[in-house]
Amino acid sequence: MTSPTHGSTTSDSTTAIILLSRGAAYANAANELTMLADRLRMTLAARGPSPWLVQAAFVDRSQPALPEALDSCAKAQTVIILPVMVPDEPSLRRWLHKLIMRWRAARRDSDHCPRLIFAEPLLQTPQLADALAQTVNTALTQPDVRDIVEVVGDDAWERDPAGWSVVPSIQHHALWCVGPRCAAKGSVKLWPQLAKTIRETPGLKNCVMPLQTSCQFPCNHGPLMIVYPEGVWYGPLDEADIERVLTRHVLHGQIDERLRVQGPLTLKREQTPPRKPMPT
Repeated sequence: MTSPTHGSTTSDSTTAIILLSRGAAYANAANELTMLADRLRMTLAARGPSPWLVQAAFVDRSQPALPEALDSCAKAQTVIILPVMVPDEPSLRRWLHKLIMRWRAARRDSDHCPRLIFAEPLLQTPQLADALAQTVNTALTQPDVRDIVEVVGDDAWERDPAGWSVVPSIQHHALWCVGPRCAAKGSVKLWPQLAKTIRETPGLKNCVMPLQTSCQFPCNHGPLMIVYPEGVWYGPLDEADIERVLTRHVLHGQIDERLRVQGPLTLKREQTPPRKPMPT
């Protein structure tokens, strides 16, 4: 996925804006934040000089991550990070401040480093209650607003598909961390490579299920992956490591000791009993 960026590089304005959100498992998360960035750019342009750039970014699960967004905004004079996450987590916000400081420190040798401003959390915005009150008024008074019965319509709402009760015949799970710290280290960008490796490597496709997780906690070893049922933690992983680690672990029963963070040193697997010959 390419980084969604918006704005005009020919504007006289020297301000860049980063809309920062939590990511989501559903595919439309990036599109929704991108559309919000578009609306913010147009609103600001209607009130005065258009911002040089309005950039969407994500703390976890989606991309671009905040360091990538800062790279895109590095030529601006001022970068304002607007957190649109609900609810706010003070510990996460504090870590984001540190992440921004690390990005700034990495640019010490650069000719230019923008002024960096982290705005107040969304729920602390004084005008938010007014905006929500207007939404309530719209829901009650607009003639074209439908109630939930009309929205659902003829969909079979009484029960979910029976197939959702079927457990897949999978022997291994690859738990891939897309929490904030691993995401900042590139784990979200590597997720498609993990899925592609499993899909295209003989022996892995019908044997391994990749799953995204939130923070797995030993963040200094990220990007992190845990392979179950053996419970071996691997990290930090890059694109070149993924196929080698999974192939050795799943197909050959070997642990990559260089990248092993935690778990057994050897894999002891039960031997599959030989099949009885068919009667003649």
